[in-house]
Amino acid sequence: MDKLKLMRTFMLAVEEGSLAQAARALGISKAAASKQLIELESELNTQLINRTTRMLKLTEIGESYYESVKAVFSAVREAESVVTQSLDKPSGTLRIASHRYFGERFIINHIKEFLSLYPDLKIDIELADRFPDIEREDFDVLCGVSHEGPEHLVRKRIKTIRHVLCASPEYIAEFGMPESPDDLKQFHYITHSFRKPDTILSFKNDKEIFLDYVIRLNDAQAMLQCALQGLGFIKIFNYFVDEHIRQGRLIEILKEYSEPPKSLYIFYKQQKFLPNKIRVFIDFLTKKLDS
Repeated sequence: MDKLKLMRTFMLAVEEGSLAQAARALGISKAAASKQLIELESELNTQLINRTTRMLKLTEIGESYYESVKAVFSAVREAESVVTQSLDKPSGTLRIASHRYFGERFIINHIKEFLSLYPDLKIDIELADRFPDIEREDFDVLCGVSHEGPEHLVRKRIKTIRHVLCASPEYIAEFGMPESPDDLKQFHYITHSFRKPDTILSFKNDKEIFLDYVIRLNDAQAMLQCALQGLGFIKIFNYFVDEHIRQGRLIEILKEYSEPPKSLYIFYKQQKFLPNKIRVFIDFLTKKLDS
């Protein structure tokens, strides 16, 4: 039988002053409580309690054992308290990987508010346009990815986005406005090395065209800067360029041919019990993206 169960019966018998009271507190019969006490003494090969019809009296070794048992259950309660407090109050280090611009816009801009809500948390963030090995690199979450990712990870949709094709007004003035996807073959294409393949452009109705690139980069923000300088056109998520398009610094092209919207995901490891630090971060980020 579970040793802790036997120890608890012993401790309650001492504190309640009778086996009957201990049994009542445990929700078992007096006979079952007596059997457990006998089993504990048998395992320890010593008598802990002298029993009479009227009272229980600890033996000398029983008194020492009782003090040790009390310390054990006090430690158990303290351990349970630590878990309860951590569930109520997230603590420790939250390791976040995020695509750079997504992290700068939707995480860094709100990190002060998040830490004010959960002051016992520490935040460790990597901003890079890549899909890290979450388990091997020990990240808690990966944010801002449109790829479906490996099946062994939990994937939660956090935002709907769309790709935008755009170029600067200066570039359009020099090379003209394309009227169909095939016209883009005459334009300078700036692509991202994270895309596989990075030389195929997709449009609605499953149309695809092959384009060689003039510039390939591993950072979306750098792609944007190249487009703003008039070096060519880019395919990029709308949240990167919405403001630039509103201000006239970029012009969206071939909008009527745009492929369907995509989902943006947050990834984390499969776990039986999701740590509260991850849960509160996902809830916080989701609310910010909805606002």
